[in-house]
Amino acid sequence: MRITPTQLKIAQLFSSKNEQFLIPAYQRRYAWGKKQLLELFEDINQLNQNDTHLLGTILFLTGSHTADMNVLELVDGQQRITSLSLFFKAIQDKFTELKKEDPAKEINTYLFCQGINRKPQHKILLGDLDKPDYSKILVLENSEEIQNKYLLNAYQYFKKRISDYDFEKVNTLYFKLVNNTMVIRLDIGEAKDAYKLFETINNRGLKLSATDIIKNFLLGHASMIDEDVLRKTKEYWKQLIVNLDNIRIDDFFRHYMAGILQRKITFAKLIEEFKKYYYRYIEKANMLPEYRSFSEFEENDTEDEGRGTEEDESEESVLVDSESEEHEEESESEKAGTEVTEKISIVEFAKSLKDSSKIYANIVNNNFDNKKFNRPIYDLQRINSVPSYTFLLNLFHRKIDDQDKIKVLGLIETFMMRKHICEDRTAELDDIFPKLVTVEDENIANHVKKQLAKYLPSDEKFQSKFAEHNFRKNIERAKYALEQFEYYLIEDKGEYILNSGRDVHLEHIIPQNFNKKKAIKECGDWPTYLGDGALTQHTEFVDRIGNYTLLAQELNIKASNNPFQAKKKEYKKSNIQMTKDIYNKNGMFKFRQVKKRSEEFARLAAKIWAF
Repeated sequence: MRITPTQLKIAQLFSSKNEQFLIPAYQRRYAWGKKQLLELFEDINQLNQNDTHLLGTILFLTGSHTADMNVLELVDGQQRITSLSLFFKAIQDKFTELKKEDPAKEINTYLFCQGINRKPQHKILLGDLDKPDYSKILVLENSEEIQNKYLLNAYQYFKKRISDYDFEKVNTLYFKLVNNTMVIRLDIGEAKDAYKLFETINNRGLKLSATDIIKNFLLGHASMIDEDVLRKTKEYWKQLIVNLDNIRIDDFFRHYMAGILQRKITFAKLIEEFKKYYYRYIEKANMLPEYRSFSEFEENDTEDEGRGTEEDESEESVLVDSESEEHEEESESEKAGTEVTEKISIVEFAKSLKDSSKIYANIVNNNFDNKKFNRPIYDLQRINSVPSYTFLLNLFHRKIDDQDKIKVLGLIETFMMRKHICEDRTAELDDIFPKLVTVEDENIANHVKKQLAKYLPSDEKFQSKFAEHNFRKNIERAKYALEQFEYYLIEDKGEYILNSGRDVHLEHIIPQNFNKKKAIKECGDWPTYLGDGALTQHTEFVDRIGNYTLLAQELNIKASNNPFQAKKKEYKKSNIQMTKDIYNKNGMFKFRQVKKRSEEFARLAAKIWAF
């Protein structure tokens, strides 16, 4: 490996007129937040003029240098380089505001470059997703159209920090940025060496996401095979990044690997499990340097199977002892069932990742072409059914009838609702859903039902827990439940969809804030109306299901000594049946009525969410 390390001032790094820094489309989007921006600004701002600050290494994949434009692929350092350019832009705008044209023009040499044709181009060429937003910031146009708010926020952060600076102060900051801030520039001539060095830098302690490490691992391997394989792998990875825009990609990989391996995968073990799978089932993986130690991984597999690290234990608790024997037997059978007889190429593997990422994005964004899937997926999200995504990824890969898929979604919806209401251990779910990957296509709904029934809370437990459940931590789950009750009450045949967005609100019948002076003035004297012990009982009952209803309009009530009567007049105007029922059936509404109504809803819940 031939490495050319050079220590450069920021001025030297940015000032080469015929070099352009390319951030490839397969890289993650710009994502620095306030913490990173604050650290960068303060590290530079607090420098004495005789001190220097080292920003770390910047890794470029370079070709032969020419007299025309030289495009350098930025393998590592894209977040820092982009942030520095936005820092430059904020300082330039300040100079312009202070009518200091010369330093403002000088900064253009850092923000733009040019080839033989002398046509100015952006010094930094961002990936397809971020390029339009970055361009808008550089010309200060259409900021309201910028989609990646991290880019806009970074520029605005730097701009705000220097908003009250005079010329002397901003000029001093500018001097320290270009002359006292340093980087180590590493130029690598071959892709395989660049990706290998990236991994080495990571092993020295840089904090990279699992996605960054997996990307580098894949591209590093592809670069060892040939240019065509690298090109295709890059293209599939680029499409994966586009598909998963605004989605946590590490989450995708954890669910993907859990489905492939048919067992729980923790974030702590994600990279290790990914690489072990890769070494087993991807062609030419023996070219990778780490492959030599793969046999050691294999030998330790049996010893480590089922015995988590302390980090795993703290992240997700293990199954109870009564289940462990069954779990162990099933794991062995599953491992036998997942044996792969033929390896696949890296390009095929990259394509499978890309295809799965599209399905995952459709799940997270409930954006399937078949609109019939989107409503149940949306309801699953409101219940909080993220652990089910492992199986849903597999389900939507299957070539089975759409109605079978909808039946399965309904089963998962019922299962997740019961598990959450009964407050069963959520860690168990990460064991349950990977196992479902093994069910057969034929009669899939029956197979899924049979498997989930093993872990389903009983009617008695569900009904009892539902009546006393506190929904404060998941208001969307409460709205979802109330909507299902409404459909049941009006005997809906699937023709009616209650708008659950901004237009329909979750209404606390007894208010959340009921004993403050402002609340009493605006909403009536609830403490007196509720009677002795109101404060103590309020905490217990205010977020039970019986104290909720749905309302499509803002309340317009007058304070009174009987505030419930004032609310009832507004409830009468509603088109929502359960809300009108409060007007029709209740002469008063106190904690006893909350308890009774919660119990009524609980009996109804056992019918609606029945297996």
